Amino acid sequence: MHFETIPNEKKARLVFGLDWRAYATKGASGERRRYADELDATHYVEIKGKEETVAGFCAPEPAEWKGLKLYSAAARVAGLDRVRSKPAVLVLVQDGQRVHIILVVRGAVRVDQTVALNALGDRRDALEDECAKDRVRLVTIGHGADLTDLDEPFTPAELLRGKSTGLIRKLPVKVPKIIPLAVIAVALVYVGSEALTYINPPPPPPAPPPTYMQDYQAAVARTFNGAVPLASALAPALIDTFARQETNVAGWQFQKASCGATGFCSITFKREGGTYKEFDARAPAEMRPVVFDPNGLQLQVKGPAVPRVQKLALTGQKQWPTAQALIKLLQTDPQRLSTKPDQLMSHGYVVTLRPPQRLLARQPNPGEISGQLLQAGDWTIAGYMWQSRLLQKLPENMALDSMDIELKEDGSGVHFTAKGKYYVFQ
Repeated sequence: MHFETIPNEKKARLVFGLDWRAYATKGASGERRRYADELDATHYVEIKGKEETVAGFCAPEPAEWKGLKLYSAAARVAGLDRVRSKPAVLVLVQDGQRVHIILVVRGAVRVDQTVALNALGDRRDALEDECAKDRVRLVTIGHGADLTDLDEPFTPAELLRGKSTGLIRKLPVKVPKIIPLAVIAVALVYVGSEALTYINPPPPPPAPPPTYMQDYQAAVARTFNGAVPLASALAPALIDTFARQETNVAGWQFQKASCGATGFCSITFKREGGTYKEFDARAPAEMRPVVFDPNGLQLQVKGPAVPRVQKLALTGQKQWPTAQALIKLLQTDPQRLSTKPDQLMSHGYVVTLRPPQRLLARQPNPGEISGQLLQAGDWTIAGYMWQSRLLQKLPENMALDSMDIELKEDGSGVHFTAKGKYYVFQ
């Protein structure tokens, strides 16, 4: 399962990746329980019809749903008018290097999963073949910079229209049928346990559960034990790395590259007169494996290794700017004319800052918090190669998660999109 926050609803999340089943509406409670037991599910959502009910099942961890309302993204897609009016609709929503896939056939959710971007082609072909075998006309709609061959566009805002649609509920507790026998059994156990206390003393009580601040400190440790490279160090280093890369190989031209915080980058080339055979013969060992697209127009190779740079550390927190100071640092004079408070724009250089959120999803009880708490917010910076020097001046509370570099087809040059998280105390 994958969770996405819902704008302006702090205590609500959209959920992708439920397991879906169909059963007769009559006697649905028994069928629902049977499928829940088979899937070890604790929560469900239903789309009821006159004859048939379609249900999605999941088992979120308590920390993922406690104090939150969960809504199924697939159920909301199935409820859209333009989806219900078509025999089959495939919805693709890109989220960085992954894609959420939802297939609705005759109003019933058939597929609800998340795949890596580089695996989307094979999965999409399989679903198209499945609909073709069923003789169902498939319409593909989607949203994402790397998605192609779409019949219609899709906007994530469509998932926010039906605020009460797709609410995921907890499965009701199964009540035993033979209540009198259960009561007698409990009474016998109680009498026996009371007798045993006179023979064997009870064990010591279990340790109390961790406090909010203990869980918070553990979350801080997990955050900074992972990959949190300084954006001001890694972003320019990645751009310098690709400035030294060959842009043309055997009749194939560099199109785009995607890099994470660790590991290796991935590069996509587009055909400019070359053939797969020629590229395969010229490709050095460090580019392999080479993956050829079935369309014959693109191929992917392994790119350079992500450089190791200084990590963001809590030791420098005294020099970190606040959330408001961060906006002022990243906002140039032309950007002050921006009409959107979360987007600071100037000459194609766009800075997007999302409001910071607490590291722990659960709400603290009164008196549990001592001192300021660390919060994390998402940021995105998009611009052109000549503006990349601005990345060197990013504050030390900003970490880089990913970097995409693309050669624009309109002749405007090389464009980059950097994404990551910033940390502030509040």
